[in-house]
Amino acid sequence: MLSNQIRQTFLDYFARNGHRVLPSSSLIPYGDKTILFTNAGMNQFKNVFLGVEKRDYNRAATAQKVMRVSGKHNDLENVGPSPRHHTFFEMLGNFSLGDYFKEDAMKFALELLTKEYGLELERLWFTIYTDDDEAEQLWIKCGVRPDRILRFGEKDNFWSMGETGPCGPCSEIHYFTGADMADNTPDHVNTDDDNDQTTVEIWNLVFMQYERDGKGGQTPLPRPSIDTGMGFERLCRVLQNGASNYDTDLFIPILDKIQMLAHQTDEERRAHYVAYRVIADHARAAAFLIGDGVLPGNEGRNYVLRMVMRRAMRFGRELGFEDPFLFQVSDAVIDKMGDHYTELVERREHILNTIKAEEERFERTLDQGLDRLNEYLDGRRKTEDGVEAVSRPGVPAAPSPVLSGAAAFKLYDTYGLPLEITRDVVKERGFAIDEAGFATAREASKELARSAGKDTFAGNYDKASLYRETLDTLVAEGNLEHSGVNYDPYESLKLNTTIAAILLNGEMTDRAVKGDTFEVVLRDTCFYVESGGQVSDTGMICAPTNSEDEQPAWCLAVKDTRRPLPGLVVQVCEVEFGEPHVGDAAVAQVDEVRRWDVMRNHTATHLLQKALRAVLGSHVGQQGSLVAPDRLRFDFSHGNALSRDELDQVSDQLNESILRNWTVYDRQENYKDALAGGAMAFFSEKYGDVVRVVRVGEPGEAPYSAELCGGTHVHDTGDIGGALILGESAVAAGVRRIEVATGRGAVELAHRQSRQLADLAHSLNTSPEHVAEQVGRLNAQLSETQKQLEQAQRQLALATFSQTAAAQVQQRNGVAVLVAEVQADKAELLRDMSDWFRERYPSGVAVLGAVVNENPVLLVAVSQDLNKKGDKSLDAGKLIKEIAAVVGGKGGGRPTLAQAGGKDASKLAEALDKARELLAQI
Repeated sequence: MLSNQIRQTFLDYFARNGHRVLPSSSLIPYGDKTILFTNAGMNQFKNVFLGVEKRDYNRAATAQKVMRVSGKHNDLENVGPSPRHHTFFEMLGNFSLGDYFKEDAMKFALELLTKEYGLELERLWFTIYTDDDEAEQLWIKCGVRPDRILRFGEKDNFWSMGETGPCGPCSEIHYFTGADMADNTPDHVNTDDDNDQTTVEIWNLVFMQYERDGKGGQTPLPRPSIDTGMGFERLCRVLQNGASNYDTDLFIPILDKIQMLAHQTDEERRAHYVAYRVIADHARAAAFLIGDGVLPGNEGRNYVLRMVMRRAMRFGRELGFEDPFLFQVSDAVIDKMGDHYTELVERREHILNTIKAEEERFERTLDQGLDRLNEYLDGRRKTEDGVEAVSRPGVPAAPSPVLSGAAAFKLYDTYGLPLEITRDVVKERGFAIDEAGFATAREASKELARSAGKDTFAGNYDKASLYRETLDTLVAEGNLEHSGVNYDPYESLKLNTTIAAILLNGEMTDRAVKGDTFEVVLRDTCFYVESGGQVSDTGMICAPTNSEDEQPAWCLAVKDTRRPLPGLVVQVCEVEFGEPHVGDAAVAQVDEVRRWDVMRNHTATHLLQKALRAVLGSHVGQQGSLVAPDRLRFDFSHGNALSRDELDQVSDQLNESILRNWTVYDRQENYKDALAGGAMAFFSEKYGDVVRVVRVGEPGEAPYSAELCGGTHVHDTGDIGGALILGESAVAAGVRRIEVATGRGAVELAHRQSRQLADLAHSLNTSPEHVAEQVGRLNAQLSETQKQLEQAQRQLALATFSQTAAAQVQQRNGVAVLVAEVQADKAELLRDMSDWFRERYPSGVAVLGAVVNENPVLLVAVSQDLNKKGDKSLDAGKLIKEIAAVVGGKGGGRPTLAQAGGKDASKLAEALDKARELLAQI
């Protein structure tokens, strides 16, 4: 049988036996954050097994795409040397979702293997969990000889979904592949020797029959289920008599393609079998991952894709490949697998282009990285970052020489060599690697990135590394100057430039397509990057035209501007129309109206700090700011809330400095000279030796304000127009916050407030200047009305209580007893009701309960005579404690009057029944 027939035979067999055949789920486990990739056939049924989801079928069968290259299923180092390990493979499985159990699962498996696939029963071995006597008896019932059944412990024959949840014993089926039946012995079953492939595990039947709790206890499941998994590549090997999984029609066409591209003989192919296997396996993984939506990157599953691709490229060097080749190998994967997994054919162009682009990106640094690694191992480069690159043992009995973590990280950081590639080479050369040191060096770089602030993309080291690779590529190819993007947001809001790069999900592409959000790198940009509290610019990037009336060929809407690392500025864009390409001439145009709103607020921030220091004192210092189009927010050091008078003084000074129409100008100066000249610096900014100083005042005279600032500003303070303080509040201990609107925002706010005041005056039937007086009068009237209403409600409640109480009061031996649930919106009303009761019944006890604000409230009132009856006396305080406990509360009070609150209003009736029980003997 060929592989497609083997797969289809499996699915057809279970379809005939009542199973719903389902398509493979994606390699991306959508909705399950506990795993990086789909790593088993049961993943898509996980919620069913957990009991949180139901399906309209209870039997299923699948051929599932699987990736195992992370966590406990990480087989990466074995891929290549091993005849059976893979990163990507297929898992055939049949599932019983609470339907059949052990016996039927065994019957299906044995019938499929022996009758459909024609495997000899004498070559099959069956392993069971050490104490699963039932499984042994069922296999014997199916026709298996007892001497073919072996018992193993939890490591091999017990399966669990996790630390808690469904679990159970399992039974594996192994197949003897040898030619000499005399060698068909138990010694080859579950051996840890990867070179001993005489007997191969092909199928695992999991009997999920227990629920494991957090303490390790196991209770039987009400509906035991079946989860089986059969390795498709291993099954193909067995049915096609292959010496390894790679000696099947799943891999032979791919290996043939590698040999053809490498121009090697059969003998050379055999000599480099590890490289052939790695490339074939990783080409399959790359094609399927990209087909399912994963792109090469530096984090999570994106990193895994990049790592396996680059590992394949490294082994490609062993075969003599200098130019991109992996994308051509993946084309053979699509040809082989596309009949069943049609998504590969549908996305062929995207898959191949993605792989080729990654190859082109990496080939520039791969040889340099490998050369540097060999320099370390050969001792030609002895130190890295002050650490001995390789520590060598002094005596033969000492451990292998060790590559330092600092050197391994240098290879990753500078040359893009994943740790996995370095680990492969080091192992081949007989060395070890200090992986703990690598992790330490990597974390130190992350900390360094974080300490650099916003310009390093929020301290995300991996993302900064990706952008650094992009910048190096653009400089190396001459698309940017060595200094990076020509960044000047001060001179003009519009300039002619060129598209140097387009990045989609951090990866370079040649065009921008409508519907995607991507990043554009311009050779020159006038878009401001968020810094010092000022938000980034937005605007448009369009193709140039010959006249203002001409429609450009394409236009991009700039949604944000960022500086991922020094020298690289990116505009976050969406396509408005057309299709821009890398290398296109472009016109960058900042949103002028928005920029002017931002500049007004930024200059006003400088003036506000000056006004605050003048009114409150020189202790005021900037603690943070936001300069946006609609408002400015300024945080400053000050211990107390500002009074109304202080706010008025700040507002007056701020607007006075605007009306003075002072000039706003800037100059580059030496940092120390600028501070000595009185310029103020923002506490958290990092400054170089040369700084930009923004001054407000008349040139040649002492400035009104001087600050170190990289932001954009108006030309004259009069451009701000005016300012309105929106509010003042506390941020933290000793830090206050003021928010201000300026310019158009202040005008709009003034108009809005004026209209609201006019509308309010009209509704109050008065003039705007008398609104406050009228509101005062109405408040006084409302307060009086509220008091009258509360009094009326109280009287109504007492009247209602008097009627219901009179009907429920019981006389026992001359004692009035009342236990009742009443309606009350306040706890105080219960006291009024108890007063009413004691006035009418001089000798009695009342237990009242009500739900107030969704919580139970209880009250006990006992007359004086009952409290002094000696042994039969009643104590309200003791009674309330017992009753309140029922509703989860506590209470207390005097012997004649006690009150309690509770937590569970649903048990109020039960608490009152408890009271009746306690008072039954009166």
